[in-house]
Amino acid sequence: MHNKALEIDEKAGHLEGVARNYGNLGLIYFEKGEIDKAEEMHKKALEIDEKLGMQVGIANQYANLGLIYENRGDIDKAEEMYLKALEIDNKVGRLEGQAIQYGNLGVVYKQRGNIRKAREYWERALELYKKIGMPHMVEKAEGWIERLREK
Repeated sequence: MHNKALEIDEKAGHLEGVARNYGNLGLIYFEKGEIDKAEEMHKKALEIDEKLGMQVGIANQYANLGLIYENRGDIDKAEEMYLKALEIDNKVGRLEGQAIQYGNLGVVYKQRGNIRKAREYWERALELYKKIGMPHMVEKAEGWIERLREK
């Protein structure tokens, strides 16, 4: 369906839709384990979002690229992407995006063995999830923090 939508948006010259569909395809390829193809889709989406100045789209693509780099074990590159996404989410005041990036950064620091920093980021994520009323994510963030206490 996303390929069909992509084709329609490309024919119509609807670049915002083209970017969104590339991003969605990237998520699908990531889930299927086709990491290189996922990266290609997210980079195409990022390029278009940058061209259009779509800040939320840019932040989303940086975050998605961060997940790809994290999956490959390139924690430094993942952190770089998450920080870029966080900077944009802060700039535009997107609290959900900020919470997501704090959660992602917590994972990065946990993988590095910096439990104090991981907890700090996860506590920020938890505060934001509470503030915006996302109970399922509040529960998830509380689980991340609780598992740190168990260690």
